[in-house]
Amino acid sequence: MRNGIRVVQQVCLCPFKFFHKIRLMWLKSKLTSSINAFGSLSRSRKVIVAVLLLLILVYYLGASLFGHGGTTKRPNLSNGCLDEKVQTFFKQSLNYDAFINHNPLEEDEKPYPAYTGNGHLAAAFGTENGLFIRLNRALALPVNFYPVVNMNIDQSFVLDIKSGIVHKFQSFKQSWHCVQVESSLYAHRSRPSVLVQDISISNPTGDPVTVDFDQIGASGWTGAQTKTLQLRNGNEGVYNYRLSTGIVLVPDHPDLVVGAAIATRVITDTTLVIKPNSKHKQHIVTVVHYTKGMTKAEAESNIPELTKKVKKDMEEVMNINEKLLLREHVKVWEQLWKTGFSISDSKAQKAINGGKINTTIYYVLCNVPAPLHEITTTKQQRNEILKVLYYPDTCYAGHSTLQAETLWMDVVDEDHIARVVTTWMITLEKQGCSGIVQSGAEGVLQAMVLSFGALEFKNQHLELKRHPKELHRDIFFHRINYGNNTHVNISVIVGEDNKANLYVSLDRNDKPYYACDAGCVDAPIQLR
Repeated sequence: MRNGIRVVQQVCLCPFKFFHKIRLMWLKSKLTSSINAFGSLSRSRKVIVAVLLLLILVYYLGASLFGHGGTTKRPNLSNGCLDEKVQTFFKQSLNYDAFINHNPLEEDEKPYPAYTGNGHLAAAFGTENGLFIRLNRALALPVNFYPVVNMNIDQSFVLDIKSGIVHKFQSFKQSWHCVQVESSLYAHRSRPSVLVQDISISNPTGDPVTVDFDQIGASGWTGAQTKTLQLRNGNEGVYNYRLSTGIVLVPDHPDLVVGAAIATRVITDTTLVIKPNSKHKQHIVTVVHYTKGMTKAEAESNIPELTKKVKKDMEEVMNINEKLLLREHVKVWEQLWKTGFSISDSKAQKAINGGKINTTIYYVLCNVPAPLHEITTTKQQRNEILKVLYYPDTCYAGHSTLQAETLWMDVVDEDHIARVVTTWMITLEKQGCSGIVQSGAEGVLQAMVLSFGALEFKNQHLELKRHPKELHRDIFFHRINYGNNTHVNISVIVGEDNKANLYVSLDRNDKPYYACDAGCVDAPIQLR
């Protein structure tokens, strides 16, 4: 059988050998004629032709002749690979649970800052700003400390509001493969002093790839002192972190300052070579503690205590498994979003739709602490918070906030977010919701949902104060707290006759509840 194969090969290859000889003879004759033609040229023309040939040679071979000279390859920037990761959030984006922004923005994209916060601190991807801490009702006080680690590679952002995480996807092509860099940033919900950035780099190519990290930390922070310290981690041995302490000036209040202590884990090698067919991860933790506004002398006297707290939290958090730390955070956001609101889309001019509503809720919640879930909250404090949440008397007493344009301003950066948050908090407080708002993120979300429908708790009953002519879109209110262990769902469904029909149900209840139409003209109906 092998001999048979050999015969076939010989028979099939003979014609190709024949044509190959003809091709060589043709090339030889062309080369001879070209040399003769070149020899007949004048000296000046020979020089011109030689220069042109040299330029062509440099153009095609310059990359290899004048490259970096090392054995590793640096990124050839290309956004052709970005969609592989971004598309995993496409389904969520259709439900307004995630928001995708390319850089620069694509034609149909609206800008949504890749922002994360927990009521104590906030930071964002794709911004020139650094850390933000609380000033009055919002995280509005900038600190010249830059906790986010960056890499100079093409990037896209995903705002995942359901989990309270912002993602940055960076990618470039190398040897026909996509080298992927994924960064996740979140302000931890149950550990308010903690900001986490997880970086994962995947190199599926057969070549080593070099990635440069840009870690800034304290920069332009007047009077701040920075030192490098070490801590021992049970899994990784000894690691370094930088501790910066100083005071932050409060705008428009020359007599007030804020004392702050900030620590962040240091990336030892800012230029990293990723081996072929391998992955690399970085887990960067930043811990922030600060005072309220006070005199400079008072703030400086508090620095030692702030430093002590930062060291304690840094040591504790760095000994927690990365996945467990992330799960703690996501679990709190899942609890927060159990109460919710949805509305059918409208193409009417200036209509407020799901994307605007969900991102506004998210940005507001990022600026509000969640003491019900914080690890330092005592059992007694939790019980006090739950009492307020279960009986939000007099909230909400105004008109529907869906009709207030000032509450739905487009935001492009942290300053815009702080202004929107402040406007929302003032509105809710003035409309009888100050008690529930002070209970934290759950209370603020309850108050916002009540305000969308002009729903008011009054004299132990819940009232929907919307005129029928305003109810021209399908609206759903999910899990509104009503008494101890009772949650109400309200649906407004517009029929084919353009009349709104109301449906009310209970998720759970501790006793019988009844509902009736306006004025209770008809007999009340027991809710199920």
